[in-house]
Amino acid sequence: MQNILERILTTLCSERLKNYWEDLHPVAFAIFDEKDVLLYNHPKCNGESYIKLDKTEQFHACTCILFEEVPTAIVDTTLYNSFEDIYSLLVHESFHVFQHLSGESRYPDEILGFNYPIDFNNIQLRVLERKRLFEAFVSTDQKEKQQKINEFIILRDKRTELFPDYVEYENSVETIEGPAFYVEYQALNDVSSNQENVISKYAEQLLDSNLSHINIRSSCYNSGLFICLLLDDISKDWKVEFIKSNLNLYQFFKNAFPYYTPVEINIPNTSEEVFQIINNAKTTKSIAFANFNKSEGIKLTVSGAVKLAGFDPMNITQFNKQALHHNFLSVKLINKDYFIKQPVCTTFENNFRDIQLIELFLNQPPIHMDNRIIIENIGEIEGTIISKEPNAIHIVV
Repeated sequence: MQNILERILTTLCSERLKNYWEDLHPVAFAIFDEKDVLLYNHPKCNGESYIKLDKTEQFHACTCILFEEVPTAIVDTTLYNSFEDIYSLLVHESFHVFQHLSGESRYPDEILGFNYPIDFNNIQLRVLERKRLFEAFVSTDQKEKQQKINEFIILRDKRTELFPDYVEYENSVETIEGPAFYVEYQALNDVSSNQENVISKYAEQLLDSNLSHINIRSSCYNSGLFICLLLDDISKDWKVEFIKSNLNLYQFFKNAFPYYTPVEINIPNTSEEVFQIINNAKTTKSIAFANFNKSEGIKLTVSGAVKLAGFDPMNITQFNKQALHHNFLSVKLINKDYFIKQPVCTTFENNFRDIQLIELFLNQPPIHMDNRIIIENIGEIEGTIISKEPNAIHIVV
């Protein structure tokens, strides 16, 4: 990890970052593994190039955090095999810090994402819309490019009429994540030895219709990226204007496109493809929950006054009134916070933040003392144990 940091320090500089996005500059960041955190450009460094810290629960996943009240980009180096991937992810998360410092406020309402419907008409139009977006990007004929962009806008506006709240959720995710993936792409393209493979990676994620409808949130990252890439062709100074704008990325893009003409377009009959996408999405989600329920260990169920405190929106599978958090979950039980670094299933009623119960599997049996249990790597939970079996415990808090 030390070698990676030293290479990052020689690569990540103001001149390079400004080539990815105007005014983007180095911010506080950290890379870490299972044991150590290497912190850079943070007041805690006190003049040193970087300092080494012991890893704590605060350093988890790839995201941006407030570390000692300073917005800090963090990247888990154990998740990636190459310097190129770690570097581009660090630029991505640094951009999120840049957004925060720039006063960004166009964040998505995650409740809408959790309740996003699996609807035939939406999927049919959405698949076609994403194809038109990519066709516009790859087209080298200016007239054809304009036509494809025009059709993309018509399809997006049609979906907005039919599903206003859910398309607004997509627009908001694209607004926050699209530019971050744009600078990630620029960074990866900058340091990669095979630039053709770079765009192919993102194109595959944009056009995979099955994956695009299993996790709506992550699918918006790539559509947001390609909207940004098309903006490069439309407006020279769009990045500076966009940061100052109150518009979401799609509306900003539509306003910047001078050739928009609303016309009727033919929607091909893709019923068989759409039904396959729907069945695949439902099956894939069902399998994820089934595999979770087959996990080894002691099943712990906690119900009662459970509040969601923190989660990773990039790694969630939601189906009906349940959410499977694949990486971690932070919850509040009776005004006490718990960080659970493992797969956790939550059941909720209407608002996914108001949890009815959580379920997880323990490798070691908890210590039972009166009206509380002590769980390794999680902590002490106080409540009423209503069921205790060799392989299952249910506690009400």
